[in-house]
Amino acid sequence: MKVRYGISALMLAGLFTGTTAACGSETGPSSTEATSAASEAAAPESAAATTGAGTSATGSASAEAAPAEEAMITIKDFEYEMPETIAPGAEVTVTNEDDAPHTVTAEDDGGFDVDVPAGETVTFTAPEEAGEYAVICTYHPEMSATLVIS
Repeated sequence: MKVRYGISALMLAGLFTGTTAACGSETGPSSTEATSAASEAAAPESAAATTGAGTSATGSASAEAAPAEEAMITIKDFEYEMPETIAPGAEVTVTNEDDAPHTVTAEDDGGFDVDVPAGETVTFTAPEEAGEYAVICTYHPEMSATLVIS
């Protein structure tokens, strides 16, 4: 294989300098043949350079896959600001803008109970099962909302 690339490199060099490379005879390949051979020899190297060493075009596309869906809940003035809906299993970011700690707790069997210190941001994973989940703050029971998973 190295010989093939070496000969092709000689032919390519000959094209650039205007000479023909003779392989043991008076007549060498025509310029069309040399160009074709040089193109074939360079093709694998060009493909590798385009996609990066060891990376296929499909490999780089999958590396840029879309991140998982995210949702935001904000706690401000002792109230929950909820999105209309959250996808099942989505990563939920909770930001507490108050000066007091709060929780995002499923009132019934929702499987989530997240403590959010004052001025902090935390994350949790939304339930996988679609439905409406009543949410309360265990520190401030008057705070309530509904988390809709769909």
